[in-house]
Amino acid sequence: MQTLDPTTLDLDAIEEDRLAKGITLSLLIPARGPESANTLGNMIAGIRDRWIRDRHVLDEIGVVVDPTSDGDEHGLVEIAEEAGASWAVRGESVLPRHAGPESAAFGGKAGAMRSLAYLAFGSRLIFHDSDLENYDPATVGRLAAALTTDEGLMFVNGASPRLTGSGQPGGRTTEMLRSLYAKQLSGYVPAITSTVQPLIGEFALDADVFAALAFSRGYGVETSVKVLAMDMLAPEEYAQVELPIKYQVGQHYLDLVKQFHEISFTVDVLEAFFQRRRTDPLTTVCEIADDYGLLFPGRQHALRRPPGYDQVDFLPRLGFYPPLATSPAYQARMPEIATARHAALDGLGRQMRTSA
Repeated sequence: MQTLDPTTLDLDAIEEDRLAKGITLSLLIPARGPESANTLGNMIAGIRDRWIRDRHVLDEIGVVVDPTSDGDEHGLVEIAEEAGASWAVRGESVLPRHAGPESAAFGGKAGAMRSLAYLAFGSRLIFHDSDLENYDPATVGRLAAALTTDEGLMFVNGASPRLTGSGQPGGRTTEMLRSLYAKQLSGYVPAITSTVQPLIGEFALDADVFAALAFSRGYGVETSVKVLAMDMLAPEEYAQVELPIKYQVGQHYLDLVKQFHEISFTVDVLEAFFQRRRTDPLTTVCEIADDYGLLFPGRQHALRRPPGYDQVDFLPRLGFYPPLATSPAYQARMPEIATARHAALDGLGRQMRTSA
């Protein structure tokens, strides 16, 4: 994967570049939990001030709140609205429209990202975590500049130096995941081994590409979205760029077992999909995911909690969402999305002429 030098990105030219290329930008934030309640408002306010009020870089900021396990959203909708989000909704109010009836908690971050893409109108989608401390709005600026300075880029992955709250180098499942990528997927998508942070929540993707992708539920969502996007695109159409230092509240180490189990499922499915595709070009990754129990007997099981943790077995969220583009509700939204993009570009043109 090509790596862009952030010092060569012209953040002052984003408006002019995106107007010339007809690019509209949606910043999309899946949010959940008490950690986000302490960070989301300041993050959105800083982004809105810099990239909507002072500059005309973003066309909208959208937030979908994914309930925590106890169903308490910690006031995140109100926090996002008061901070200046363009719209903020609870996940369970949107998910049934495009994914059918299911528990919003089962959808998790994957369901929230699908809902965000369903509601957004930007031709490029910038996804962004919600629980970042000491946040630097240049994160959004670098992703936006990378998307607009080269019209060929359809996918831009972030890469942030990670620090814990104590200032020590941070990192979670990404470091473990690299070995799985190298062992199971590098022969099919070689660029994945040079992806610095395959699980980072800050990345940007063409809206049509995102809509065409099936992706995993649970913690495998970023793995599947990024691997399948790189498989779909030509190498010159994607890149990574270093973002400012990322301060993020880490999860308890006992929760990492859940993360890794769902991600391991996703990598298994992707490997089997790439293998079968060689002899059956019409096979889909959703079909492979549905047959997981047959392909990998014994791997689909509940996990017992370690001593001292709650004793409720964890049943991994398996399965893949079908592409959003196949949803009749999303297809019905396309005229509205096209109208909104046209109006946003017209408005940007007027703002650029006024400020000239």
